[in-house]
Amino acid sequence: MTDQPLPGAYWRLWFAAAISNLGDGVFVIALSLLATRITDSPLSIGLIATFATIPWMLFALPVGVIIDRVDRRKVLVIADLSRGVLVGGLAVVAAFWDVQIWMLWLLAFGLGVGEVFFDNGAQTILPAIVPRDQLERANGYFSAAEVTTNTFLGMPLGGALIAFAVWLPFGVDAASFVVAALLAASLRGSFRPTNSVPSTGMIDDMRGGLRWLLGHRLLRTLALVVTVMNLAFATTQATFVLFAQQELHISDNAFGPLLAVIGAGSLLGGIIGGKVVGLFGRRASMLTAALTPVFTSTAIALWPVTWFVIAMITVQAFATTVGSILSVSLRQQIVPGQLFGRVNSIYRWFSTGAMPLGALLGGVLATAFGLRAPYFAAAALLLIASLLVATGLTNAALSAALTQYSPVTTEPTFATDVDTEDHDTDDTPVSIDRDPLDDLLAGP
Repeated sequence: MTDQPLPGAYWRLWFAAAISNLGDGVFVIALSLLATRITDSPLSIGLIATFATIPWMLFALPVGVIIDRVDRRKVLVIADLSRGVLVGGLAVVAAFWDVQIWMLWLLAFGLGVGEVFFDNGAQTILPAIVPRDQLERANGYFSAAEVTTNTFLGMPLGGALIAFAVWLPFGVDAASFVVAALLAASLRGSFRPTNSVPSTGMIDDMRGGLRWLLGHRLLRTLALVVTVMNLAFATTQATFVLFAQQELHISDNAFGPLLAVIGAGSLLGGIIGGKVVGLFGRRASMLTAALTPVFTSTAIALWPVTWFVIAMITVQAFATTVGSILSVSLRQQIVPGQLFGRVNSIYRWFSTGAMPLGALLGGVLATAFGLRAPYFAAAALLLIASLLVATGLTNAALSAALTQYSPVTTEPTFATDVDTEDHDTDDTPVSIDRDPLDDLLAGP
């Protein structure tokens, strides 16, 4: 990893991401608080997270094929405008009528569909403008920007706005989607891979991506690790708002600041995550990311005291943010560019597809055994993930994978004037890395 300055194109991307994530933070806190005003059922609230992630199971595979065929800028624009319309619709309903819990389920599903398109389109762009040896640092700075604007600024703002008017935070988030779409639409050039070839069919393309991923031992193992970890995180976070209210006795007004304090761990992980990976190595960093939440989840379940829970989740957030940076960077460093959309979608199909099951499991466990039960279940799942890292992600396997595959030589060229050595480049793709509900469903 190098300490050379990141390209100017990257900082344009970073700035756009910071702006758009402000809207995410406003939305996430407002949705959580609105749900608790409608119902106190852990299962009903947990279903919001379930519906938000079901689209990854339904649409991730065909979307990956589409991403490898079309102009990725257009995908970002359409996805953001569509999500803006959906959130704006909820703002109108909240302003004039009573919001029902089923409306939040439908909204979560619709936003999830948009997220499948947007995330896959956005993650294909970064390797084209950032040198390979700087990807971990670049992804870390993105994570820091997301936490700063989303958690420290957006969430407290969302809590204040919903206290003033129920519709207001959703209106703000809808506007941020529109701004994000305009930023993407203003880019010049075509962002379709120029070396893509006519396909024999979507099914064949999906099979090709699946064969590539399953045939790559390292990424196959990493996909399994992240799948288990996300299953565990979704189990606890689906009902975290109820845990905070009933176990920690946190008021609605204090919930946003609580998440902001916890976000300090993610912020630190984003800022220094690249250096941590460089200092301790990829294997040790990933193993720590999996092991740390085993202990923190168990501790939270045993002693749910506010200051202690904040400390535990902050430590956990730091470790898992480093793991997330490493997971994304490895995919970007290893997967050939012309296959990235398909392989990344299949990878996310496994990892994110586990979240609806985790959210449902968390709701069921909390209903049957109390709000601490999901944390014990999460600890057991995370222990399994740690064992997978210890046995499958060896230093030899990592070294071989990074040597054998190089997206730098296989990355499709874009019809733009991107020059990663020119720090003043203007004609570069911008990724606005928005992830609605990420703070409800955080994980690598």
